[in-house]
Amino acid sequence: MVVKESCYGIVNPKLTFESGQIFLWYNIKDIYYIIHGSNVLKVSIDDTEHLISYESRPYSVDAAKFFRLDDDLDAIRHSIDKDKIIREAMNEFNGLRLLRQEPFQCLVSFICATNTSIKHATTMLNNLCRRFGKSVELDGLVFHTFPEAKVLANASISELCSCSLGYRARYVKHASLEYPSIDIEYLKSASYNEAKDRLLEIHGVGNKVADCILLFALEHTEAFPIDVWISRAVASYYGRFANINGRKLSSRQYMQIADAMRAYFGRYAGYAQQYLYCYARRHLKYNNNNNK
Repeated sequence: MVVKESCYGIVNPKLTFESGQIFLWYNIKDIYYIIHGSNVLKVSIDDTEHLISYESRPYSVDAAKFFRLDDDLDAIRHSIDKDKIIREAMNEFNGLRLLRQEPFQCLVSFICATNTSIKHATTMLNNLCRRFGKSVELDGLVFHTFPEAKVLANASISELCSCSLGYRARYVKHASLEYPSIDIEYLKSASYNEAKDRLLEIHGVGNKVADCILLFALEHTEAFPIDVWISRAVASYYGRFANINGRKLSSRQYMQIADAMRAYFGRYAGYAQQYLYCYARRHLKYNNNNNK
């Protein structure tokens, strides 16, 4: 069934999918296909009727929930409107939204994205889907869903390495083995610190990966993940909170900066983080790998 939603202008799929929060999406002739756990979600825009249409295979996906259309974006933007930089970022990236991702896919995605580019992380995840996922046909195209935790838990390290994971293979294996013991619903309702402490118990999950999972899959909109671009944004625009000077952050520095940014932006600091991520990638010029 095709569902049409009058949300055009409220959500901009291009900005949202290209904001570094999700990796398994494809733009084919201006139609977006997203791997969402065991399903493929199709999103298309009708510029004439100002509608977004979506459908999914093999099961129904609540796309409004996926796009967090239940969030009061006006209230959120008002809440984080603390300074000129974030105001410029919100205006420039109007339509950018956080996504509610499938938790296991989100966990593995950000383990794979550690210390590498978006392009390489996407390659790893596509390889995992092709080798261990299920094929789904939609619009004459064949996609592969994200493998279940039990499937990756049963995979050998050599099989995972064959998907270009390298040293991350052991982390993915460990996370897949441990995932069934994680009470996902409890972590959504637990305090930020309690939920994060539980995620940090997973071998291979550090501060950034934990914060990404909390923000993009576990309803903790106060989480403020710090990657290389956010570190640059903080150094350039919010230096009063930290003296980074281009150094790689220690765990202690990471926590100090994240705590300061959460205190500054409040319960929706994660939305501010996404706006700042996109703003920094567009406006800050570095000689480093700009796809990180």
